[in-house]
Amino acid sequence: MMWNDGHYYFGWPGMLLVMVATWGLVGVAVYYGARWLGRDRASDPLEILDERLARGEIDVEEYTRLWQAITDRRPVARTR
Repeated sequence: MMWNDGHYYFGWPGMLLVMVATWGLVGVAVYYGARWLGRDRASDPLEILDERLARGEIDVEEYTRLWQAITDRRPVARTR
């Protein structure tokens, strides 16, 4: 025989608390899952070098020197 309409000692407030906690855990899992899926993957070194040149962090001579160091050859026009 069950007392308190089958909710034991907690009643409907306990059921509400469990429901909120469950949805909270689902929300946290979705949030961290989206952050994990959207994280920045390891970028190509040449892409980083291109971005630094575009932002003006390095000049063309430095770009050429670093490009040669990364690729170990003379720079040529790259297509994307």
